[in-house]
Amino acid sequence: MWGEINKFVRSQAVLAVFLLSILFISVVTVLGILILDLTPSVRLAIFTVGQLMLSGTAVWLMRKLEVFGTNDFKFKGIGKGFCLAWFGFLYIAITFLICFMSIPENSFIAPSMFYLLIVVLHPFIGTGLFEEVLYRGLVLKILLKKTGGSKRGIILACVISSAIFGLLHIVNILAGDTVLPTVTLIISATATGLFFAAVFMRTGKLWISIFLHGLLNVSSQIFNAIVSPDALTQNTEAQARTDIVGFIINTLFQTLPILIAAVILLRKVKPDEISDKKIIVSS
Repeated sequence: MWGEINKFVRSQAVLAVFLLSILFISVVTVLGILILDLTPSVRLAIFTVGQLMLSGTAVWLMRKLEVFGTNDFKFKGIGKGFCLAWFGFLYIAITFLICFMSIPENSFIAPSMFYLLIVVLHPFIGTGLFEEVLYRGLVLKILLKKTGGSKRGIILACVISSAIFGLLHIVNILAGDTVLPTVTLIISATATGLFFAAVFMRTGKLWISIFLHGLLNVSSQIFNAIVSPDALTQNTEAQARTDIVGFIINTLFQTLPILIAAVILLRKVKPDEISDKKIIVSS
């Protein structure tokens, strides 16, 4: 059976990764809907466990589809990788400051320590781990196996995987987001996805993009635990009322810097560095 599946994946790589992405995101969406009525801390804890299980499933599929790299989850050389991704840390710091400055001073509350811990850990061991293993691990490497023989092919694989990553954020509409903020999220997620892909291509380490992804999510989601729900709701409603000019400026600000950083990193990718040990290794 797996022989036939591998044959299909090799011949129809783009369709295969799109269907796999839809399958995983559908499971996540259904899980989110099922636990919607639970308390925030319990809901987030269950959601984190669910994403952990899906991360394990994605790694299993990487092995079955013969795209699991021996270097993907090693820590050797990870320090140099973090230095290479320095712009990601700057981008995250600016994101945090913008979010912090948009919250009224009298809106901060004494947090529940359990909920605060879950809010901090979830982006790393939940969303960050799951989405990076899925998109920069499984999806990107399936595409690389088909197109990774040239620099143009590598860039194409990174762009396609990032576009799928961004596009599937459209499910946020199901969580109550309005159209303009969702469009901004899709575009900015595509850009940050391309940056994470570029970092992975230059380092061969999934841990770096996992950590950056988690830290980026923490920079905004931490306010869910330390700001009153009423203030967060008012802030969300204000964003939803943003006019088209504000929407364009906000989208460009969130997208262009990280997109430029991704392009700079990808320009120095060398196809001959994508060795069996670094990127594509059969199980």
